[in-house]
Amino acid sequence: MRRSLYFKILTHWVLTLVITETLIFGLFVLIVKDAHRSYVQESIGRSTLISRDFLEAALARPRSSVTEADAGAALRDAVRRLASNAHAKVWVSRGSSAPPLAASFAGEAREPRTSPENSAQVESALITVGVGPDRLSYSTVPVNLGAPLGGEATLHILSEREAGRFPHGKFGAGLALIGAVVALIAVPLTRHITRPLKRLQDSALRIAGGDLASRADVQGSDEIGRLGSAFNSMAQTVERMVRAGRELTANVSHEMRSPLTRIRVAGECLKGAVSRGDSADAEELLAGMWEDIEEADRMIGRILEYSKLDLQESDPAQREVSPEALLHGLLKTMNPLFRAKKIAVELQVAPGLSVTGDEEWLRAALKNLLENAARYTPEGGRVRVSLRPEGSAVRFEVTNSCAAVAAEDLERIFAPFYRGKGSPSEGTGLGLAITRKIILLHRGDIGAQNTPEGFQVWLWLPRAGGQG
Repeated sequence: MRRSLYFKILTHWVLTLVITETLIFGLFVLIVKDAHRSYVQESIGRSTLISRDFLEAALARPRSSVTEADAGAALRDAVRRLASNAHAKVWVSRGSSAPPLAASFAGEAREPRTSPENSAQVESALITVGVGPDRLSYSTVPVNLGAPLGGEATLHILSEREAGRFPHGKFGAGLALIGAVVALIAVPLTRHITRPLKRLQDSALRIAGGDLASRADVQGSDEIGRLGSAFNSMAQTVERMVRAGRELTANVSHEMRSPLTRIRVAGECLKGAVSRGDSADAEELLAGMWEDIEEADRMIGRILEYSKLDLQESDPAQREVSPEALLHGLLKTMNPLFRAKKIAVELQVAPGLSVTGDEEWLRAALKNLLENAARYTPEGGRVRVSLRPEGSAVRFEVTNSCAAVAAEDLERIFAPFYRGKGSPSEGTGLGLAITRKIILLHRGDIGAQNTPEGFQVWLWLPRAGGQG
């Protein structure tokens, strides 16, 4: 996957670069080509005009002192000097078919073919670029030879060098070199992008192989860094869910074995009682089976409730809830249970307190604590329920007059299916585990401790609206 992605990113880099440079090349040529030609023609035209002025100045002598032979010699000398300085073939003629009056070279002076699209007029000079197979420049300009050479003639200049045409090849080669350098820079850059993805892939493969504790070492605040954080968060959730599922499966198997075994044994005994015709024994056995079935049903209900909370990821409903109203309603419902065991209930509630959360979940959490207090408090005992503010939180305490709990059990009692020593058999061991999950989902905390008044379970929840 990484190698494929690496080549994809690198290929996209290179393709983008090639397309960009091609567009730059085309746009530059389109814009600069004509401007460059005009600049070259203007430059050659000015040089041609300067050459004409030089030639005319070289022939400007007083008429009385200059013979035709002297003028011809001066013309030939000036033409040779122009040709040497301009690196060009230079000649002066009075017509295309007439022999030149002076030339910087031996042999026939032949005008090259010109075309209007390559020609331009610079004052009196006619300039043509890109003539002949060597793409030279050719310019002509009228020149006044003066007496005694007979007045007007034409100065011809045929360049022996390229006419400064636009360097397409060099420009393209430069772009290609830049592209190659950028492509080389893109290699480590691409590796830098794909390296965190490789670590993500390795972590995913380790998790798939059973190492649920594996995490991706991906840092940063960019998209890949955020992807790594999301991956680690997902891995943590998966690990928690898988471990919770394994633990739940093991505990369910253990806890369900007892009632199922009793039901199986009671069924065998019931079969014998029916065959003996002992209806009284059969009814007693049947009643016991129903009790075991109800116990199993309660346990399944609790397991489903616990599993639902364990898979809960979103925050509970954010509504203002009065814990005082919840307590009064629960105590009214549970009063017969306390009275049956002659348990004295002491209530200390600070009025006007409120928390934010899901009312049904919070009612279930407080109900579990009160039920545990009623179940574990001995007959004739005492239960004190306290609700008071504590900074920016609300603290709830349930203290019952029962034997102290061993220090090592104070945390274990919140584990699923754990029952402390002397626990009544009718409990499922899930009440405090469910309560703890509800409180943690509400961003609160819960704990247990031994006090001089007895065993105490406490919890706190943030107050609604940031009350202080």
